[in-house]
Amino acid sequence: MNCIQNCSVRKGRIERGQMALAHNFGEGSLSVAKQQPRDNVGVVIRRRRESLGAYIARFVREMEQGVRLNQHSLHYSASTVKNYKGFAVQFALFGQSRCRSYNFSDIDLSFYDDFVAYFTSKNYSVNTIGRHIKELKIIMRAAREEGLHCNDAFDSRKFRVLTAEVENIYLTEAEIRAIAEVDLSDSPNCDIARDIFLVGCYTAQRFSDYSTIGEGNVRELASGQRVIDLKQRKTGNHVVIPVRAELQRILDKYGNRLPQSYEQKVNKHIKEVARRAGITSKVKMSYVQKGERRHRLVEKCDLVKTHTARRSGATNMYLAGVPTIAIMKITGHKTEREFMKYIKITEEQTAIELMSHPYFSGRRSASGGGARQPRRGEGYGVTCKK
Repeated sequence: MNCIQNCSVRKGRIERGQMALAHNFGEGSLSVAKQQPRDNVGVVIRRRRESLGAYIARFVREMEQGVRLNQHSLHYSASTVKNYKGFAVQFALFGQSRCRSYNFSDIDLSFYDDFVAYFTSKNYSVNTIGRHIKELKIIMRAAREEGLHCNDAFDSRKFRVLTAEVENIYLTEAEIRAIAEVDLSDSPNCDIARDIFLVGCYTAQRFSDYSTIGEGNVRELASGQRVIDLKQRKTGNHVVIPVRAELQRILDKYGNRLPQSYEQKVNKHIKEVARRAGITSKVKMSYVQKGERRHRLVEKCDLVKTHTARRSGATNMYLAGVPTIAIMKITGHKTEREFMKYIKITEEQTAIELMSHPYFSGRRSASGGGARQPRRGEGYGVTCKK
């Protein structure tokens, strides 16, 4: 059954519902049913008349209240709710700038082009524009599934989510040690931010997970090895991370309960900590401004943020020789391809790693065979299941 037929069927059902209400309760009772729906027919009638703007507001409100769950049947994280709130504000501002109110049927390719042009003119990054498009597509899809419209223009390949490769940094083991060793006795706030950030480096988790580690997450295996045991808030993945000595010292310092922190404050303080640790080398960054790619040099300390900890942890584990599939069990990445895009390995680091391979070093196996040996006992295209 196509979209037009679906709409016709739904329209027929609503009209029959209206007739039934009028027949049973009188014509005047229909408005009461709309205002205070007491059955499914009333709900359908109310929602058929809900505008896109009203639906966006309800969608965000239900996310925040925990009524609407994500694809993993979990509550949306605070950062995701914040992003959708931001989208709602920007969508409203876009409508004001065009002196019109957009409804479900207005979301087509012409809207898409104008929407992208608007945010490009405001100097928004490609990925920020792409995030807004993604959020709009999710909302439009949810509204369609709830029977509010039949518009499928946003499913077109041309209505694509824009993305641009982000030149995120990672910190080397030496730089992480420098951060750990810098004297912060004169700045308690920086000291706490530093410790929380280091926990992220040693666990390779997201801020929402590593910043809230408590006594309930620390346990000891039968072998005597201590581990961090947690369920990732964003995905619901269950991960178990071995506790290395540096991490144990931080846990001991706070009695296995990290101080409460806010991401914004940690982001602010960790940049100062990195600067005091001497992480000030210049990094060439590219960015898009009004549709043109440009470059600038930035001190590395100014690029350090809470998520740098997770990326640094995953990258350093890989460089240390930890099997990729084992790291994926910790980070929660599902495929090797996804993981390899996430970590930060330079062409030079790849060349250094290859030099130890018999093909480049000149050393051959005893059998003399030329068959390729998978890296660290792994294959390609590994899928990591829960």
